Amino acid sequence: MAWWLTVMLIVLILMILYCAFPTVWTRGFGRSMRTTGMDGTVSLTFDDGPNPTYTPRLLDALKAHDIQATFFVLSERALQYRDIVERMIAEGHDVQVHGSRHWFVPFLPPSAARVQCVGAAKALEQAFPLSVRVYRPTWGAANLASLFAVWRTGMILCTWNVMVGDWRVTEPNELVQRIVGKLQNQSVIVLHDSDHTFGAERGAPERVVQAIPGISEAVKSRGLRFVRICDCLGES
Repeated sequence: MAWWLTVMLIVLILMILYCAFPTVWTRGFGRSMRTTGMDGTVSLTFDDGPNPTYTPRLLDALKAHDIQATFFVLSERALQYRDIVERMIAEGHDVQVHGSRHWFVPFLPPSAARVQCVGAAKALEQAFPLSVRVYRPTWGAANLASLFAVWRTGMILCTWNVMVGDWRVTEPNELVQRIVGKLQNQSVIVLHDSDHTFGAERGAPERVVQAIPGISEAVKSRGLRFVRICDCLGES
């Protein structure tokens, strides 16, 4: 084999180990927290915020239906919209980390990958009265450096087992039906309260807000109760 083919093969193997395998490990093999682990419960989670247009109205809807949720926030947006995060905390919601920005983690170098999880978590803890222990990578995709950083700091990686394509503009009743079709005991549902990220359709979170009453009814009619991700870790 020519030397350049050997080099290319080695680079390919390293890329697979660094970029692809961690995502397959966490999502394909489910080697992350994908259920609440608590019988009779469901966790409602939101990614990509806070957003000044949608998140306050989402908080209104959650309060009206007595739901405490988990918000996986981007630290740069959290620092930009501090009042929204402070409201989340004041109303008893769980605030965890989704990253610093909405980057695609597998292709990030080790230093940037660490900023996405550990660095962003520290930024949140310095700005708010929070203990940030749970990291949900953007798009649910990790790399070897981010997995190592999470493991080394004792954080927990959390993905989901119910996803319904709510980043596209979808009628509220359709979102509810999609959730009902996948809903089960110990489900972790992922929705989005912002439309500023790549791939999100403008106005999609509006339908998410409108779907909250139907989601609440669907979950409670099955004898399930809402819990925050921190409740599943034994945290207050």
